[in-house]
Amino acid sequence: MALIVQKYGGSSVADIERIRNVARRIVARRRRGDRIVVVVSAMGETTDRLMELACKVNPEPNPRELDMLLTAGERQAMALLALAIMGYGIEAQSFTGSQVGIITDRFHTDARIQEIRLFRITDALREGRIPIVAGFQGMSEEREITTLGRGGSDVTAVALAAALRADGCEFYKDVDGIFTENPFEFPAVRHVKEITFTELAELAQAGSEVIHPRACALAEKYRVPLKISSSFNQKRGTMVVEKRMVKMEKAFVRAIAHQHKLARIALIDVTKKQRCLHQVITRLAAARIPVLFFSHGIAHNNRFDLSFIIPEPDRKRAEEILTGLLNEVRAAKLDIADDLASVSLVGPGVGNDPEIISGTLDTLHQAQIHLEAFALNATRLTCFLRRSQLRLAITALLARFRLTRES
Repeated sequence: MALIVQKYGGSSVADIERIRNVARRIVARRRRGDRIVVVVSAMGETTDRLMELACKVNPEPNPRELDMLLTAGERQAMALLALAIMGYGIEAQSFTGSQVGIITDRFHTDARIQEIRLFRITDALREGRIPIVAGFQGMSEEREITTLGRGGSDVTAVALAAALRADGCEFYKDVDGIFTENPFEFPAVRHVKEITFTELAELAQAGSEVIHPRACALAEKYRVPLKISSSFNQKRGTMVVEKRMVKMEKAFVRAIAHQHKLARIALIDVTKKQRCLHQVITRLAAARIPVLFFSHGIAHNNRFDLSFIIPEPDRKRAEEILTGLLNEVRAAKLDIADDLASVSLVGPGVGNDPEIISGTLDTLHQAQIHLEAFALNATRLTCFLRRSQLRLAITALLARFRLTRES
């Protein structure tokens, strides 16, 4: 008898019929003998609609009240799913994040899990009930409701699987697992049967929305077996493995991921002095603004430019922080470009292989695509470019590295 944590995304529970479908899957698995803990996201576009309502009431909603509002979506879904399961003759019980003891830090809208107090889940399992847990949420030590950031239900699922020492964590989504690119945008891409934790983490960091980057990091840290598949069919999906010895030292591109909305924000003509970069990075990190790329220009006459590429939704907060630092670092001005995007190639040895690097640059050059910047590590090569050229770049790279079914 295995203990399995299953996570169902918003599209899987978008309406009553889909909730019933999920309930049938859970009940069938339970009747085969496995113990199941379920984590559920809000129904469909509920979170987006709640966010829109908040912004209509107040264009700059208070983070605490926003957390109180947004967590309502998962509470709705968990209760409906519990009711549906009970309709099939199996006992279930729904819980909020705070009720199952998910304790976070105090950072509203982007909290981090500190610990999980499992007694309510273990009690429910011992008594033969299926726990249905609201994803995306927890409670701080100050007893304030918090949320884990966009896609945080993935983090909830893996954290629970790790804490419970579950035999596996299964993600059920609206796709059949991992593909060589987003199959909704590029229908001809190929399915990936197996992928390593490292590669999955790189895809997540590079913009793939199949799994949250923090969830992948937790799974690797605590060795939680992962499976990603569809809630709408019985296909095998994608298995996530610790390592995969294929082609020995041969580097190759496993998949491509992209980000549509990036911004570059630069401090221009900064006075060269000690701890300047430290000051800027520390302020951005304290606000939890992810820096995807930074360039520390060569100093001329003791002055240089300091440039960052960040997600466009974080641009406003970054602009406020860096505007406040203009005088402190003695910069001449702030320069912003908000029309950037990125495309990343992920696979074993990608960032160290001269053929892959030159092939990428040659392909983009032949497509007359100008690179704003690029970054690489052992398993990822990321190119930053203008948003208007993104689709052309992805199409060319999919063809170049034979990542479509036709190739």
